[in-house]
Amino acid sequence: MKLAVFIMLLCTFPNHGWTLETIGAADEEAVMSESVRKQQPSPRYLLDIRAPDDVAPMLKQYLDVSRWSAFADLSPEQLRGLAGNIPQQARELLSAQGYFSSEIQVSLDDGAQPPKITVLVQPGLPVRVSRVDLSVRGPDGAPEAELSAELLKSWPLGPGAVFSSGAWESAKDNALLALLIKRYPAARIRHSEARVDPGQYSAALTLALDTGLAYSFGPVRIEGLERYPEKVVLSQAPMHPGDPYDQGLVLEYQKRLQNSQYFRSAYVAAPLADAQETVLPVRVKVAEQPAQKIGLGLGYSSNTGNRGQIDYEHINLFGRAWRLSAAAKMESLQQSISTGLTFPRTAEGFHYGISAELKESDIQGLTTRSQMIGGQRQRLDGDIEIVTAVSFINERLDVAGSGSSGSMALVPNVSWTLRRLDDPIAPTRGSLLNVSAGVAARALLSDQDFIRARIQGRHYIPLGADNQLVLRADVGSVLSASAEGIPQEELFRTGGIGSVRGYAYQSLGVSQGDAIVGARNLVVGSIELAHWFTPKWGGAVFYDRGGAADSFAELHTVSGYGIGARWRSPAGVISVDLAYGEAAEALRLQLNAGVNF
Repeated sequence: MKLAVFIMLLCTFPNHGWTLETIGAADEEAVMSESVRKQQPSPRYLLDIRAPDDVAPMLKQYLDVSRWSAFADLSPEQLRGLAGNIPQQARELLSAQGYFSSEIQVSLDDGAQPPKITVLVQPGLPVRVSRVDLSVRGPDGAPEAELSAELLKSWPLGPGAVFSSGAWESAKDNALLALLIKRYPAARIRHSEARVDPGQYSAALTLALDTGLAYSFGPVRIEGLERYPEKVVLSQAPMHPGDPYDQGLVLEYQKRLQNSQYFRSAYVAAPLADAQETVLPVRVKVAEQPAQKIGLGLGYSSNTGNRGQIDYEHINLFGRAWRLSAAAKMESLQQSISTGLTFPRTAEGFHYGISAELKESDIQGLTTRSQMIGGQRQRLDGDIEIVTAVSFINERLDVAGSGSSGSMALVPNVSWTLRRLDDPIAPTRGSLLNVSAGVAARALLSDQDFIRARIQGRHYIPLGADNQLVLRADVGSVLSASAEGIPQEELFRTGGIGSVRGYAYQSLGVSQGDAIVGARNLVVGSIELAHWFTPKWGGAVFYDRGGAADSFAELHTVSGYGIGARWRSPAGVISVDLAYGEAAEALRLQLNAGVNF
């Protein structure tokens, strides 16, 4: 998204299922009032805890003598009582961490001003696990050796591990959870025991689990569906009646419904209370979105200038949950009208759609008028999106100082995208990768034979809590005898936001007449180091290098570098960069919002 400022409106017409809203906005960060910090009372006595680093913070936090140090009305008798309780409390705290033979020495100097308590701690050797006996009984009460072995593979407290009560409880809970979320929602712990021998510094662990009955999924029961057909809910289900119960599939179903655009909210459950013998019906409760929506927007992009936009969407066309979208966009450098029709997700997980677009642009002396129609099939499977499409492009070019020409191409294309980010809006770690390939032939409604391939990648690397390295690369190539007859949509120009900063938008390409036109080859690379001064605000330094040419031998890359400010807004990271284009010998202020591609 290459925009800076948008005005936002929001109106809802519930009787007709309409929503009026803007498209994309850079929200201002709420101004937070700073609370007045009260000065903490000075301590009435000093506490000196001398213990190894791995236990000292825990003792300082949880001993009663730490919590009462600033109490104003503490009497000498109460102080002596607190000091006298330290050994027992410390041993109990240390035992929970696996130290069962600790030695505690406490001294109180109540003649000093203020009084001073000194605690010397020698935790001794930790208790370690000597043996683990983990067993599982199946639905018929017979031992399940395979299931026991599977649970032991992920058991964290194996022989030799330091024993602690917290780790023991966590290990038991995780073993039980592994049964509860897959096939056995009525599983329980039948017996558990941790037998500690302080003299031998050892702990023998016993855990016995019962799976209970094995359950399977039943039919889907839907609540809250009034406007849309049932298939928009049923086609999203990753499970079928008779499939073994799996809590992961329940959560995946809920996620799919929440991302489907038909619902404001969606809740999915298969509660044990609804079980019919060993069959669990799936309960789905949804709150529907309005069927129709209009969006209005005003904005500015340092790539394409001022922007005005109007969008219309109807997500229940003819009462069949078909999604109709239409948009008109007016920018300083380009204008477009587009429409599309997307059909509901199939049971196999595919979305099919058709689209059309009229576009006109005047960029770097090249005026382009194009018409495009196409169809596509899209499938999203976890982090992977695969799109197969075919598009027909008819284009008219006016090149300043060179004349006019036309071209057309029928291009089948496949695109594979990996999105593995910790946060899709403001990522701090992870990767984006897109690989696409298309082909056109003169024998099939095209003016030129060509093969087009492109790889784009972005990688986020955290460097500590406040620093981040962002790497970006973009390589593309069109294999053909000539660029003549290939639509500009299938060629490459670069420069500007998301490519090589410090240069005008699409100013790097092939010179023709007084214009810059698309090239058959592209190389762009970028490295950026960001530092976050607060959770919301940061700064960055960056270096970009790239270019485009008709052959890799002729491709001479240019560099751009500079500094920028970053704001993690509710709509994503907004960047303001001051970039110097070395070849252009010019500074440019460039704005960007969101994650490119």
